[in-house]
Amino acid sequence: MSTTESASPAHAPEPTQEPAPKKSSIGKRILTYVVGLVVVGAAFYAFNYFTSDVAQAKVGDCASVTGTSTSPEYKPVDCGAAEANYVVGKAGGTSEVCGNGYDEYTQTQRRGPKTKLCLAPVLAEGKCYAENVGGVGAKAVECNESAAFKVTKVVKDTAAPQCTEGEEPQSFPEAKLHYCVGAPA
Repeated sequence: MSTTESASPAHAPEPTQEPAPKKSSIGKRILTYVVGLVVVGAAFYAFNYFTSDVAQAKVGDCASVTGTSTSPEYKPVDCGAAEANYVVGKAGGTSEVCGNGYDEYTQTQRRGPKTKLCLAPVLAEGKCYAENVGGVGAKAVECNESAAFKVTKVVKDTAAPQCTEGEEPQSFPEAKLHYCVGAPA
């Protein structure tokens, strides 16, 4: 007797196809680039902010501002230094309103903060000063006809002084600095 085995074709396992690697959607790539640019921009801004002497200035800090009115140079200095010719009265954005008597120093950086400082001049008691024409800061001169005014009293860190007749008060309350000024004699 013969047995016939029925040979059924062997079923080979079907080849499994691995799913094609997913391509990043274009939206995800664009979002990644945008986030990257924002992070880099923020890093530049932070670097410029934290390395800018002007952006770091606070009320009461002293400075030496030299140069011309169109191209001033700002340098923070100790208030006791001979070169200190200004005290910061207000510090803020470019919309800050300085007020009467303050000199304005504005720094605008391409990739950084826009900062305005309201600077109160540092004047010496008994000295005469000329009108500021094109320069930076009050210029001490001889007390004669070329002088515009004479500082008769300087008061720091307290209330404004009582000026005598013929003198005018010049106050910078934010900088805690007050003067009595009169005609040069």
